[in-house]
Amino acid sequence: MKTMRILLFTIFTLGLIAGCSQSESQTEITLAQQVDNLIAEEKFNEAHVLLDEQPESEEISAQREKVHLQHGIHLIYSADPASMRENATNALREFIAVLEINPENEKARAETEQILSIYRTFPDRQPAEDVLDQLRELGFQI
Repeated sequence: MKTMRILLFTIFTLGLIAGCSQSESQTEITLAQQVDNLIAEEKFNEAHVLLDEQPESEEISAQREKVHLQHGIHLIYSADPASMRENATNALREFIAVLEINPENEKARAETEQILSIYRTFPDRQPAEDVLDQLRELGFQI
């Protein structure tokens, strides 16, 4: 009888431990999911801080690329018209950061070209000089 109680207690305890460890693993989210959540909440700086805490790897570079790209897109398409020029310059900085990580990123190239084409329609306006220098280094025609 005592052996049966010990056996039942052991089985119950093991089941409880297994259940707790399983629920913990189900509530943990991956780094990519954390980054995606921060992007969705438009917390781009927090996403960068999170990535800065990680050891450098291809995955981290890919996540940085994604954060910069989404931040640039956000700056352009969610901009208040009153701050459009400042947002366009900051978006270009984000796209430059993307292209420094991955020079083949077509979306960043296309968005950069689109912003530059808009600037070309205004003869007296252009991005900040440091941005122009970086764009020239990346092969863009200004």
